[in-house]
Amino acid sequence: MIRALLISNSGRPFLQEYLPEIADFLGPVRRLGYITAARLGDAESRYAAAADALRGIGVVAEHFQADTALPARIEAAEAVFVGGGNTYALLQRLRECGALVALNARVRRGMPYIGTSAGSNIAGFNILCTNDWNVVGATRFDAMGLVPWTLNPHYLETDPAMAPGSETRDDRIREYHAVNANPVLGVEESTAIRIEQGSAKVVGRGRAKLFRRGLPPHWLTAGESLPLALHAAAE
Repeated sequence: MIRALLISNSGRPFLQEYLPEIADFLGPVRRLGYITAARLGDAESRYAAAADALRGIGVVAEHFQADTALPARIEAAEAVFVGGGNTYALLQRLRECGALVALNARVRRGMPYIGTSAGSNIAGFNILCTNDWNVVGATRFDAMGLVPWTLNPHYLETDPAMAPGSETRDDRIREYHAVNANPVLGVEESTAIRIEQGSAKVVGRGRAKLFRRGLPPHWLTAGESLPLALHAAAE
């Protein structure tokens, strides 16, 4: 029953390149809660930008903040959109106010879920492939497990700005697989993963790269699907 749209980045102008996909994904839903718990500042301005963009497709966004009222607001919501920022802060704040359990339960009962960046990260098996720093000192990294992968939004195979000899994302993902067996999905900018009807599909202008321990990485382009029952080649 899981329906999710996991977006790599918000883009500029904010969300504009994703609005047709968001509108199609939401269908008749006209109201959603926008969670800004990943922000380490500027939460109000980020909510305002999201609300303005979504208004263009006829969707009203309410500001859902990480407080004691959030679990009940999630329970009553038609859909939830979790914005980007610091993944560690997001996961910790949602867990502390009891909203992570509520959100997970509602999505598993069929509520549409949209995430960008950090909001996409928490849909995965854990958040250990985020690019963020753990500035909040979080000590738990397991996430909702809506999909069997750990996600790496903003994935870059090569970065010309990096110093020669610097570790690439692929190097770091190999390190992850030295101690973790579950797959990793790197999602390029301008790309999203749409999950519904028991499968996942790459959408947008970029690609996704699937890493499975013991197997060569595999690129997926827009329109290609991958099953939600993926296992590592070696345990």
